[in-house]
Parts: sequence; structure tokens; C-alpha cells
Amino acid sequence: MMEIELKARVRDAAAVAERVSGFASYARDFDKSDEYWHGPDWRFVRGTKGFRLRMDGERAIVTFKQKRNDGGIEINRETEFEVSDAVAFKALVERIGCEPFYRKRKSGKAYEYDGCTIELVRVDGVGDFIEIERLVERDDPAEIALAQGSVRAILAMSGVPDGEIEGRSYSELVLAAQAPSDS
Repeated sequence: MMEIELKARVRDAAAVAERVSGFASYARDFDKSDEYWHGPDWRFVRGTKGFRLRMDGERAIVTFKQKRNDGGIEINRETEFEVSDAVAFKALVERIGCEPFYRKRKSGKAYEYDGCTIELVRVDGVGDFIEIERLVERDDPAEIALAQGSVRAILAMSGVPDGEIEGRSYSELVLAAQAPSDS
């Protein structure tokens, strides 16, 4: 499965929420807590081999991705599976030498429109964003181009300018926000 996703900074969250709720169907509120993990030999190539353990309500979901970026739009080959016991899963990965790298929390509202998921999110310590995602079956350039067009069109419908697209990953943003300043 391929995930075509963009995220953009939102300057006026209430205005964007009003626009999105005018054309998209409300799906749910969410509060997602993510832990990003890596193995001991991955330390020097962070972001290339790690995985995420997400708590979304009572669900524990493990995700790892092969990422590329095309003009601020992520094109990811995503593998995801649910685990029945997050505590046991963490004990297993720690036993084989993995360790947590950083944590992220995002909360907000999810909507559906034209085969896309739209999330209006607040990422703790980083700010407000809109995320628009479409899944496609294959890594086919034509399908990916159509999906990119869809997510960009929804961004425009939301009233968020292309200039607000954030090409950096949340990992980069969260880690930059946590870095000590040189003052």
C-alpha cells in the first residue's frame, strides 16, 4: 500500500475547521501518542530504519515506512499492523536491543472526502496542521500523480495556501523544537 500525504501549517485553525466541515464528512476525534524506536546499530542513520508504536485510543499500532518526498508531498510505502499488548511488544523490542528515540502526541479531528482522510491536528510543541492522505494500491506513477492532485485540491478547498506545505517530517520538527537553543 502506498500513502500519499501532505501536511501544511495552519495559521487560523477555526477558519480551516469551518471550511473542511463544510465539504467533508466528520469521522472522529482522536488523540494519538506515538513512540519512535530504533535499534542500537541504527543510531547513526535515524529516520531510515526505525518504527513507530502508536496508541490511538485502545489500539496499539506498529508502523514502518519507506519514505520519499516530492514537492512537500510524502510518498510512503507503509507497513502497519496492530498488536494486542503494547507493554509486551515494548518488552520484546527492548529485549532485542531497540530503544525509544522520541515521543510525539497529536490530537484533533478526522474527516473523509473523496477517498481521502483529512486530519486537523495539533502536534504538542510544534503547532497546528492539516494532514491530507490518500492510499493507493501500487507504486504506479499515474496513480500517485492523481493522488497528489487530489490532496493538493483538498488543501486549496480548505483555504490553506500551498506555501504552508511543510516538507519536513514531524520527527524533524519535534526534534528541532526540543533542541537546546544557542543563546
